[in-house]
Order: sequence, then C-alpha cells, then structure tokens
Amino acid sequence: MNTRVLIVLALIIAGIAGWFFQQQGDVTPPVNIETTDVDYEATDIKAVQTNEQGETEYELTAESLTHNPETNQDEMSGITMNWEPSAEQRYRIQAGSAAISQQTGELSLSGGFTLVSEGNKSTPDIEPIKVTGSTLKGNTKSGKVYSDAPVKIEQGMNRFEASSMTANLETGEYEFGQVAVAFSPSKRQDKALF
Repeated sequence: MNTRVLIVLALIIAGIAGWFFQQQGDVTPPVNIETTDVDYEATDIKAVQTNEQGETEYELTAESLTHNPETNQDEMSGITMNWEPSAEQRYRIQAGSAAISQQTGELSLSGGFTLVSEGNKSTPDIEPIKVTGSTLKGNTKSGKVYSDAPVKIEQGMNRFEASSMTANLETGEYEFGQVAVAFSPSKRQDKALF
C-alpha cells in the first residue's frame, strides 16, 4: 500500500509541476549586449564655456547630451544658448538639436533654430533681430554663423525672408542672399493732393 500511495503522490506532484510549466509562458530571449559609440550621456544640462582668459563665451542648457568619441562632438537636444561673442553683442539661440566641438568651436544646429540678438550695449534703442530657420552652422570661437537654408528675419515691424544668411555675431553684421519682401501698400484713394 505504501508503494501505491507514493505513486499517486508522485503523479499529483508531476501534474502540478506540468501545470506550473504551462503557466510560465514564453521564455524571453537572452539580452544582447553591444558596445555603443557613446562616451557619456547626461540629461538636464547646464554648462558654461570659457575662453583661455577665463571669460565666459556662452552659457548652455540642454535636455540631453551625448558625447560621440568618433566625431569628438557633444550632441545635444533641446538646447538654449546665451552667447556673448563680444562686449557689445549678446545672442540667445534655441534649437531642436545641436552638435558642438569644444576644442574647435564648430557648431551645427538642426531641427529648427531661433537666433535672437538681445541688444547692443552701445545702441540700446535698436530693435533686436530675430532669425528663424531649419539649420545653422558656425564657430563659437570666431563668432561667425551661416545658414544655406531659407531663413525668416524679424526686426520690430519689419519682416522678410532670405534664401541664405551669413553673420558675424561679434560685430553684429548680417548678409542675406535672395531677399524676398511682401509689401502691402495702403488702399488707393482718388483724392486731390492739393
């Protein structure tokens, strides 16, 4: 009788083990670990870049930062840069994404950008210039930027579009290619002038 009880118990345990095995579900595939081309990553970035004399070149905030060792560039998303290339000129730049080389100063903005002059300290009565476009490239060390893509420019009530732009942000000089302006004159009135 002991053998029969042990056989019944073994069958019950085997049935329960089979039921648990059925309930387990699919086995997840093994994790595939690969090396990445990223040195480091960070989020909620607040940074200050200085020149050789210890003066602030620009202040930067970004949602995320990734350093790519192959290109030696910091790739960022959601950036805002407060840039003061000279004692008289200040700019605020916002972009969807950016790549900056700290050693060379090469700057590449994409995903849409906005460049706003925050005023000239020597002539505070001049309206700030706002430039918007899709891509902007330049160099933070030389203070020069350019865009080969179309840009929109606003200064006070003045607005126009250009096919390209080159700017020296240290001096505040801009050059625009193929400028297009929409002019809406007031309605004509047939009245004597005198």
